[in-house]
Amino acid sequence: MVPLLLTGRVERGEGIATSLGCPTANIAVEHGVIIPALGVYTGETIFEGQNFPSVVCVNDGRTGINLKLEVHLLDVCKDLTGKFLSVRLLEKARDLVPWEGDEQMRMLITQDLDKARAWFSKRAAVSS
Repeated sequence: MVPLLLTGRVERGEGIATSLGCPTANIAVEHGVIIPALGVYTGETIFEGQNFPSVVCVNDGRTGINLKLEVHLLDVCKDLTGKFLSVRLLEKARDLVPWEGDEQMRMLITQDLDKARAWFSKRAAVSS
């Protein structure tokens, strides 16, 4: 996958991801912006000149029409509401799955975070 860079302002979300133990910065995708397929991606978030390993969910919300990025910075806790972020999608990790309850989502999110950490560890090892 060729990395894709998307930029936007963080909006306040519904808090669902936070209640599942994975707070996200929500960025609405502007009309006309080309995005890849919906799904979960390993990504990199650029904020205030720093790069943060991230997990990014590209989805269409509960309405099916509101495209957004839900960005979780790995092992970083910051309130980014109102800030501008640039998000680089590096590799698709998986497709979206239907919501079957909080416990299943917690399990999937934990797997996504673990896979992303392993991806970044392998990348760092190759770079050394």
